Amino acid sequence: MSVHRFHVPEAAPGARVALPEHSAHHARDVLRLRPGAAVRVFDGAGAEFDAQLDSVSRQGVSARITDRAPARPESPLTVVLAVSPLRGDRMELVIQKATELGVAGSRQERWDKVESGAAEQSGRAVVPLVAPTTTLPALLAAPFDGLKLLFLERSAPSPLSALPRPERVLMVVGPAGGWEDAEVEQATAAGFVTAGLGPRILRAETAALAALSAVQVLWGDLG
Repeated sequence: MSVHRFHVPEAAPGARVALPEHSAHHARDVLRLRPGAAVRVFDGAGAEFDAQLDSVSRQGVSARITDRAPARPESPLTVVLAVSPLRGDRMELVIQKATELGVAGSRQERWDKVESGAAEQSGRAVVPLVAPTTTLPALLAAPFDGLKLLFLERSAPSPLSALPRPERVLMVVGPAGGWEDAEVEQATAAGFVTAGLGPRILRAETAALAALSAVQVLWGDLG
């Protein structure tokens, strides 16, 4: 049976830490853990620790960190995912699944909880940064040291596999109605390479996750 994991940003060797409210609820009411239970906590920046619960109550759940534990390695490919706004719960779905698939940065309080929970479930010791929303012109103008991809709902001139292997990639996906020709021209003028995802037209949330999966297979840790 795997050890349950919890994201505690202030985790440090020898510390006594309180689980965040949503994690405390999960530990107490869903998993029904009790004092003495062995757990893992991670700080979201790459460090993971063995710990033992020492208090479980309606007022909160706390744990005593006992030792540093090995964390799973991150993908060798740093992926930044930019997605046009999606309606309803679809953005939360993208954030959750993108975290599981190894994205490095993808917006705030509720979305942070979604990412935290996804990192707990998937075994990652790093919680990606959920950056504030921005405009397309600002995104295109921002400096980025790596491959910049703009995904189209139509075929692109060449497949992803024909591109040189990058260490960092910025992927821009969206909007639901597709990019306008002027937006594609602005992106290519800013150094973006256009890319496609096959012959089928995908929903924006599907395209984001398919694109992330594709680059992790080609250049990351899913190949």
